[in-house]
Amino acid sequence: MTNNKIYFNIEQYRDKTLNKYINAERTNKYAGSKLKKMGTLYAKRIVEQAMVDGIMFDWPCKLKFDWYLPDGRIDPDNWDFTKKFIFDGMQKAKVRGIVFLGNDSVKNIRGYDHDFYIDKENPRLEIYEMEVKQ
Repeated sequence: MTNNKIYFNIEQYRDKTLNKYINAERTNKYAGSKLKKMGTLYAKRIVEQAMVDGIMFDWPCKLKFDWYLPDGRIDPDNWDFTKKFIFDGMQKAKVRGIVFLGNDSVKNIRGYDHDFYIDKENPRLEIYEMEVKQ
């Protein structure tokens, strides 16, 4: 296990899960766009702070998403959707002229695994590189 993790407060994404996003898109033509912008901006800020703290991933790589949910009310596939905003935020994150992730194509993202747990006391998302055997 690595200490090179980025930690997200998943409560910031509770209103941006897949079902909420679909509902927003159906409700108002600007609502979905607003959710995407907010989700991307939050990820950008978290990743920029991680960069300041010395965290960088060695691209290309495979990523691990460990989801510690506050409860089981929202299905894992709905939470998983928020990785779209996270990858977009990683691409926008820039510190001292260094971009965290150049692009989120297969050139850099070799895959990702998700595991889900319940942690009522400390809900969070942890993202880190997985060691890939070549």
